[in-house]
Amino acid sequence: MILFFHGLDSDNQTTKFTAISHPHKYCETVDYRCSDREDISRHYDELITRYSPVLLVGHSLGGYWALVKSQQHGLPCVLVNPQLYPSFRADYSELEIAGCDDGVLRFAYLELGDEVLDIQRIRRALDGGVAELYCADGGHHRVADLARMDSVVRAALERIQQQG
Repeated sequence: MILFFHGLDSDNQTTKFTAISHPHKYCETVDYRCSDREDISRHYDELITRYSPVLLVGHSLGGYWALVKSQQHGLPCVLVNPQLYPSFRADYSELEIAGCDDGVLRFAYLELGDEVLDIQRIRRALDGGVAELYCADGGHHRVADLARMDSVVRAALERIQQQG
């Protein structure tokens, strides 16, 4: 089971979620603007308990949450153009990526043409802090190459199965 966290002002029908080819996946729409950080955190903890995912995937602000929950629950994750430095609300703090020395597999897929995020800052933060960092020239924040993003998710699942 893959648990997907969508980005700010998005929903469970985002193209990033629907492009994941794995048959067992779940995404629930969350209103990040109207819920405080602690309520969202509890909600995602409940989803993790309910679905027992083997992999978390998050795009943009959902990447923030995928990393937070990966660190808290020891779950592997794939971060897709993650927003590590949200500023839309005061109750969100900047994230620092934990190194791979905790034994949890973390992957990232970045499209370097992202026009919304400081993608070079995020790239530097993730470099050496994730097991695999996939970077694509061009693209944009909404993810231009959904097939490549899906291949990163599949590669993460294969690595998880190998570690079994």
